[in-house]
Amino acid sequence: MPQWTPINIRITELENTIERLNKKIADLSANTEEKFNKPTTFSGGIRDQSAVFPVDFKTGMAGTLGNGIIFNDSELMIPRGDQVPSTPTKGYNKHSHTRYSGGALIKGAIEIVEYKSGVITNYHSQRFYNLTEEDIEPIVNTKGETVKKIGLLDLSFNADTGTWGCTANEIDVKKCFFVQRDENGDIELDSKGQEKKSPLWNSDSTKSSIVWDESGNCWRLYATYAD
Repeated sequence: MPQWTPINIRITELENTIERLNKKIADLSANTEEKFNKPTTFSGGIRDQSAVFPVDFKTGMAGTLGNGIIFNDSELMIPRGDQVPSTPTKGYNKHSHTRYSGGALIKGAIEIVEYKSGVITNYHSQRFYNLTEEDIEPIVNTKGETVKKIGLLDLSFNADTGTWGCTANEIDVKKCFFVQRDENGDIELDSKGQEKKSPLWNSDSTKSSIVWDESGNCWRLYATYAD
């Protein structure tokens, strides 16, 4: 004979079930009714996005962990905000600039600057480059004007070699050579097998191409006359 559950027990179980369902409905209503779905974007599969931070132009670990570019091992030590890290021994995020990697550097947009001595305490820690115009080294020009030592890199393009070169406003006569190269870039030889390369200046006046004129206070090139 089947065992029948007493009616009073069945009523109690039914009341308990109704109570649990009422609580569940109340909980669902509190979290869903009149609520807007938060916009969420997933890429690369559904995963926890709470610890994902985009890398921006900040450096080091100042601010928020996980979103700064770490350039060297000293920045991994997380120094105090007012403490300059020690000199690094290992570098990260090494990169170069080409037309295909990082982009070619643009002429007319590359500036070189000289800051006052002691302003930068650690050249490897860009997080501490809190510099202003007042920190730039001043210099007096030929007009007697005081200007800041910052400006565009002066470049000139060689269409034959497809390379850029820097214009110069100073020539060291002891380090400058006159040289002739062939189409392969090698130094040509004369009929005696000697390289067509010679220093601009030589202490032996018979081998020098330039001489100092004490009276005129200037350098003069030797002139050679022939029929």
